[in-house]
Amino acid sequence: MSNEISEKYKISPYLIIFPLYVGMVGIGILSYQRSLIKHAGYNAWISVILTGISIHILLWMIYKLLSTTEGVHDIAAINNKLFGKFLGGFFNAAIVIYFVLGGFVKFKVYIELIQVWLFPSMNFLYVSIVILLLVYYAVSGGIRTVTGIAVWATIISCVSIIPQVLLAFPYLHPLNLLPLWDHSVSDILLSSEDMAFNFLGFEILLLFYPFIKTPEKSQKWAHLILFLVILLYGVILVLAFMFFTEEQLRHTIWPTLNMIGIFEVPLLQRLEYIAISLWFIKIIAGISIYIWAACRATKIAFRIRPRLFLVLSLIAMAILCEAIRDHRTVEKLSEIYSKVGLYFIYVYIPFAFLCVLLRKKVRQLRGKS
Repeated sequence: MSNEISEKYKISPYLIIFPLYVGMVGIGILSYQRSLIKHAGYNAWISVILTGISIHILLWMIYKLLSTTEGVHDIAAINNKLFGKFLGGFFNAAIVIYFVLGGFVKFKVYIELIQVWLFPSMNFLYVSIVILLLVYYAVSGGIRTVTGIAVWATIISCVSIIPQVLLAFPYLHPLNLLPLWDHSVSDILLSSEDMAFNFLGFEILLLFYPFIKTPEKSQKWAHLILFLVILLYGVILVLAFMFFTEEQLRHTIWPTLNMIGIFEVPLLQRLEYIAISLWFIKIIAGISIYIWAACRATKIAFRIRPRLFLVLSLIAMAILCEAIRDHRTVEKLSEIYSKVGLYFIYVYIPFAFLCVLLRKKVRQLRGKS
């Protein structure tokens, strides 16, 4: 099966910043502060830096992994080449399930957010159908449509959420950050583990890579957007630390929204309502990217028509969304996705990277002999 992709389906190298941003900055940015302080308290900002450095290393590994393997440039084809039909098929099936689960978690958490903050008594079946229909439109349109929606999602996110959070400056208490180091290294590392969940999404590059024109030129853009995401998470985290007391943060489910919610602007009385509404396009883009990646992996690994898999996935998501009603189940699903994601990025990616390097070294030695 040929993996050659026509130039008309490819995107320019710099455009990779938009899918990566949408993948990494999700609904978690509204609530991640609460989980980080459990172990490291106000020293959790160190965890953001440490986790960001590790993600930079993993991103470098992904580019090395995809550019080193001859003839194939996405993870599904590489798995088949490295591990054979059976084991490679197992890894590819796990990747497909992982991306579908990621898309569903984003979808369900946003539905729950709307239900808690905007319409507590509303029947959300129709809202779910509208969201999934928009996801179908985006994914069936291909990589260019998905990237286009990611561009708009990034612009809307930057021009809405960030300025609203910055309104908190007059109410900050910088002394909350002191002392700068009053937790152990193990506490910082445990907090880093929680922070890694919020960076999940950069791994979509494993399937986006062959759709980038001159993909080697996109690496600098990928590292740039990762640096900016680290900065974004760090700034919003520090703002929350200076805005809330530690005890308040432990009992606040959506700290970012609560910060926004205290402000009143003429004609826009409830800014958090505006933020949640504007986040709609961001969620559509995030779900679309994950489901597109799952469809692409399914096509390469199992030769299943992407449109058929897309329809089946969205129907399954709609049914699951209706079946899962309680918050505890949503939390458990998020925890499962988080744990699987950590193994995926910190175990599987380095493992595949080492396998590719070892295979290349063996081939070089055989060539010399």
